[in-house]
Amino acid sequence: KIPDIIFLDYEMPVCDGKMTLEMIRQLEEAKDIPVVFLTGVKDKEHIKAVLELKPSGYLLKPASVDSIFGIIDKVIG
Repeated sequence: KIPDIIFLDYEMPVCDGKMTLEMIRQLEEAKDIPVVFLTGVKDKEHIKAVLELKPSGYLLKPASVDSIFGIIDKVIG
């Protein structure tokens, strides 16, 4: 099954969120799935590198329930 939306953290074991998003974008069946970062990474360099990949959103932890549901509504309706 293909998900409607993917939430990624920046810091993950094995490969980081940026690398994961790059891999998702290379998969034909997954390249159009909206990807939102939900992370505690506030470093400008990391944020800039991720935003260059054009994720559907970038939320900082701790994110409120309203902001999470707001981005879901904005991205997938």
